[in-house]
Amino acid sequence: MLMGEWQAQAPSRHNGAVRIERARDNVFTVTATSQELSALVAAARMALEAMRGAPEPPPAEPVEILERVLSDFDRARERLMEAGG
Repeated sequence: MLMGEWQAQAPSRHNGAVRIERARDNVFTVTATSQELSALVAAARMALEAMRGAPEPPPAEPVEILERVLSDFDRARERLMEAGG
């Protein structure tokens, strides 16, 4: 569905906009401010906790995928901090 580049307009006080570019099939590059990235990651963490605490558990696959994505993000953030970023 996404072709080329998609851009959402951000309020001017953020000095930017989230950009999503298709690098290749099923691979995207996202450009976001630290606040935008933090909001996305926080929402993912909240969704994971909601799924874990749901009265009727969701299918295992979406939970496992979200756990893996958040774990990968945490490891990437650690590498960035170790490199002085």
